[in-house]
Parts: sequence; C-alpha cells; structure tokens
Amino acid sequence: SAVANRASPVPPSLRAGRACHALLAAQPGPAMVYLSDFEEFEAAAQALFQQAPLRTRYLTKYRHSEGKVILKVTNNRVCLKFRTDQIGNLKHIERFTQTWARWMVAEDLSKIDLRDEELEDAKKAAKPAAKTKRRKG
Repeated sequence: SAVANRASPVPPSLRAGRACHALLAAQPGPAMVYLSDFEEFEAAAQALFQQAPLRTRYLTKYRHSEGKVILKVTNNRVCLKFRTDQIGNLKHIERFTQTWARWMVAEDLSKIDLRDEELEDAKKAAKPAAKTKRRKG
C-alpha cells in the first residue's frame, strides 16, 4: 500500500495522520487502505477519529477458517484496514480496542493522546496482592 511502504523521517503517527488527511482531500469517493504496520494503523485511526468522531466507527472481524483478524476503521469516505494472523498481535488489538473505547467517551478530543490517570489507578487497584508464604508446621 502507498501509506505503509513510504520511507520518511517523519514519525509514523504524524505520517499516518498526514496520509489520512491526504486521502480525505484527494479522494472524491471512498478510499480503502490496508496498513501493514499496527502502529501506523493505530495512528491513522486516531487521526480519522479526531476528524469526525461521530461518523467514525471501528469493526473487528475474525475469520476462523483463515485464522485471521481484520480491524477496520471507517468514516464512509476513508476505510483503514489492518489484517493479521499472528497471535502476538492480540495484545496490540486488545490495547487498541480499550483505547478506542476511551476515545469514544472522551470529553476533550485534544487530550486523547494523554494517559488516562483513572485507568492507570484502576489497573493498579485490580492487581491482586502478593501472597505471603506461610510455613507449615
């Protein structure tokens, strides 16, 4: 794909955001892009969400016969897709899904890049306390 193969000194998050803006400006009709790098997909999805949060949606599809997961973010004009069959990407997908849910309930879209302090506190509180070993006898 044109977005995923471009070599540039610009960081992937900015490059993906620029590519998303370029797709919106250049395409009179719908545009679909498969991204091969997950971080690039995540950055492009964030840029797309920030442009039109009420029109942007996120879909996950699992094809058991092929053993593939397909992530799709679209606003009906631009469609970003990421496909993987690697089990190691499941943590990335889980983290992205949680991040997407936080974006949807965010009051201020300019702060969606910042870490959520409440979420971090909840994660720390949910961790089980270490058990102390007791001696038998």
